[in-house]
Amino acid sequence: MVGKHSCGDSRISCIDCAGIICSKCLVECPVGFRCKSCGKTKNPLTDVSAILVVRTLAICAVIGFVFGNIMPMIDLPWIGVFICYFVGIFTGRFLTRFIVHKLGRNIGTTIVFGLLIGMALSPLRFLPLAWGICVQQSFGQSTDIFGALGCIVSSLFSPVIFVVGVLRPIIWGERF
Repeated sequence: MVGKHSCGDSRISCIDCAGIICSKCLVECPVGFRCKSCGKTKNPLTDVSAILVVRTLAICAVIGFVFGNIMPMIDLPWIGVFICYFVGIFTGRFLTRFIVHKLGRNIGTTIVFGLLIGMALSPLRFLPLAWGICVQQSFGQSTDIFGALGCIVSSLFSPVIFVVGVLRPIIWGERF
């Protein structure tokens, strides 16, 4: 059935009011299409309250601080990156429950900033000093360029890989 719309003929109808809408006027929603008047309602998946943002920022700062204290203890240069990724995935699964399965740019940005704030307050902020120690220890023992490179790469990419691991369950919407 083709209905008349102000922009032309269309077969698309609004999921709320069943009004005819064209492809130029529709608003995409998680379940279907809505007209502009019905599409102005808030999306329950991406709409977050200020309290949830503050709680998420606080818990992510704590998680970032704990990770920043534990990460220097992982003294496995190449394997440490994988360990950080899987620790990040398990942390992301916890956060998914904590944020009540909310999605969207606001919650993702809050998580990243919270983790970065926590890492900045932890001993991880002395990372360039740790790189110098890695290079000094590697070259002090022998000319082990791969040992120094592994230590630097591990300490540089481990926080990044941890954040990616945390965001993976949240972005993909994994429910456990």
